[in-house]
Amino acid sequence: MQTARFLESHVLSVVMNKETEWTIEPWHIRVSFRKAGIHVPDHCISLPVKPIYGPDANLEGKEFCVTITINNKEKVNVRCRIHHWSTNPADRLPHIDYHWLLESEPIFPE
Repeated sequence: MQTARFLESHVLSVVMNKETEWTIEPWHIRVSFRKAGIHVPDHCISLPVKPIYGPDANLEGKEFCVTITINNKEKVNVRCRIHHWSTNPADRLPHIDYHWLLESEPIFPE
């Protein structure tokens, strides 16, 4: 229960390449959790039914939810927010401090 509350209260930053085509996959979410200091195996991650493709500037800062299964028993929704990243410093978007405090639009309005 404590793990579920912890995960529900956070917004996970999902950093994606600004130049190379991608589709969000469980391993992207796993890596984002790892960067946040949380270990989540791929088989515990359920993505939205509709795929998310990029790079797409219209997705920048928008949210989607993934479902995490904890100990094969409990399911919790975690908010994820897309951030585009470039290896070229001149092409990087400005850093936004405390992005999780800002309001955001969902990628899939429901």
